[in-house]
Amino acid sequence: MSKAGGFAKILKYIVKSILIIISAILKLTLNLLPRIFSEVIKAINKRLRFSITFKTTSTYTLLFSKILLILGTLLTGVFGFFLLYESNQSLEKNSLVIMNLISESSDIPKEQIKNYADIEVISVTLFDEESNTIYSTAQASQKENLTYRTKLSPNSSLDQNLEYLHFETPVKTTNGTRKIEVSKYLSNEKVYLASLITAISISFFLAIILTIIIGSRASRKMLKPIDNMTRTARSIAVGNLNTRLDLVDSHDELKELALTFNDMLDRIQTSFEKQNIFVSDASHELRTPIAVIQGYANLLKRWGKEDKEVLLESIDAIISESNYMKDLVEKLLFLASADKKSHRLEASPFALNELIDEVIKETGLIDSIHIISSATNEIIVVNGDRGLIKQALRIFVDNSIKYTPAGGSITINSSLRVNKALMIIEDTGIGISEEDLPYIFNRFYKSDKSRTRESGGAGLGLSIAKWIIEQHQGNINVESTKNKGTKIIISLPTLDIPVSR
Repeated sequence: MSKAGGFAKILKYIVKSILIIISAILKLTLNLLPRIFSEVIKAINKRLRFSITFKTTSTYTLLFSKILLILGTLLTGVFGFFLLYESNQSLEKNSLVIMNLISESSDIPKEQIKNYADIEVISVTLFDEESNTIYSTAQASQKENLTYRTKLSPNSSLDQNLEYLHFETPVKTTNGTRKIEVSKYLSNEKVYLASLITAISISFFLAIILTIIIGSRASRKMLKPIDNMTRTARSIAVGNLNTRLDLVDSHDELKELALTFNDMLDRIQTSFEKQNIFVSDASHELRTPIAVIQGYANLLKRWGKEDKEVLLESIDAIISESNYMKDLVEKLLFLASADKKSHRLEASPFALNELIDEVIKETGLIDSIHIISSATNEIIVVNGDRGLIKQALRIFVDNSIKYTPAGGSITINSSLRVNKALMIIEDTGIGISEEDLPYIFNRFYKSDKSRTRESGGAGLGLSIAKWIIEQHQGNINVESTKNKGTKIIISLPTLDIPVSR
C-alpha cells in the first residue's frame, strides 16, 4: 500500500468522524432548542411585571377591537348585499325596457338597444333558442362563459372576478329571440364598498388608539388609590403603626379595601401595644424577685455562713421569691398558650354542685381565718373542662381571701336560671373602686390600694379566669362597693341531665 493511499484513508476517516460529531451536535441542538426556548420564555414571564393599568387597558382594548371587527364585518356585508340587491333590481327594470323595445319591432332594434345601453351604462346580449348570441353591446373581453359565473338567484349571476352582475330574462318574440341578458359593470359599487371599508378601517384604528389613551388614563385614575395605599403601606413600620390609609371618596371596592386595611392596622397596633405592655409588666414583675434573690445571695456570701439567723432568713426569702417566680412563669405560659389558641379544652359533663363543695372543703383546710360556706348549691350539670373551671373558681376565691380581713365571710352559691348555671362568689372584703372595676381583668393590672405586691399576686389570675369562662361560652359580671365587699356572678351554659346528689 502506498503512502498516498494510506493518507487518503486517514483523511477519509477524519472527515467521517467530523461529520458524525457535527451530526450529533446538530441533533442535540435541535432537541435542546425547544426546551431552551421554553425555559427562556418562562424566565421572561417571571421577570416581566405588567401593571394592573396595562392589563386592564389591554383587556378592554382587545374586547373593544373584537366588537368593532364584528360590527365592521356585519356592516360591510349588509352594505355589499344592499348594493347587489339595488343593482339587480336596476338590471331587472332594464331587461323589461329591452323586452318592450324588442316586442315593438319585427327586427332587432340594435340602434335603440345600443343607445339605451350606453345611457344606462349596461351591456345587453340577445340569445336564440340554442343559446347562441344574436346581438350584444358588450365588448369581446366582457363575454364570459356561463360556467365561470356564480348563481345568486334564478335570474341573476355574478362572474368569477366579481366585476359584472348579469340578469337573464326569457322572452319569446317574432324575430326568434329567446333570452335577454343584461350585464352591469360593478365599478361604482366596488368604489362604494372600498370607501366604506376604508372609512371603517380608519375609524377602527382611531377608536383603538383613543381607547388605549383614554382607557389607560381612566385606569390610572381609578387605580390611583392603590398607589397611595402601596406608598402608605411601605411607610408603615413597627415603630410607626399610627399611619392609616386615606379613604377614597368613591363608594366602591377600593374604599372597602382601605377600611378593611385600616381595621387590620388598628388590630395590629392594639395587639402590638398590648404585647409591649405585657412584656414591660412581665419584666417588671420578674425584676423584683430576681433582685431580692440576688440580694439575699450576696448577703449569704458575705455573712450568712456564720450567722444562722441571716442564713434562715435568706433561705426563706429565696424560696418565697422562687415560688412567686414559678407561679408567674406558669401563668405567663398559660396565657401565651391561650393567645396561640393551642390550649385545648377537655370538655365532659360534670356536676357543678359537687365541684363547688370540693372547692369549699379544700379552701377550708388551708384557710382558717375566714368563714367559707355555701347557702344555696343546686344540682346542676354543665359540659366543660372540670379542671379549668375549678382553676377559675379557685382564682376568684383566692382573691376574695386576699382582700377580705380576718373573720370575714366568703360564700359560694349556685343556682339554675333559664338553662344557665349561676355561680356567685360573694365576700365582705375591702371591695373595688368604681374607677378600677373596668380594668380588673386586664393583665398585670393592679389598683393602688387593693392590689399591691404585699397582698400577693402579679395581676394575671383574673385574666386567666376570664379566659377560662369565655372559652366555656360563659360571662362574668362583677359588683363591688368600696369597703363593703365584692360579688362575682359567673354564668355558664347547662345540660339537662339529672344527677343525684
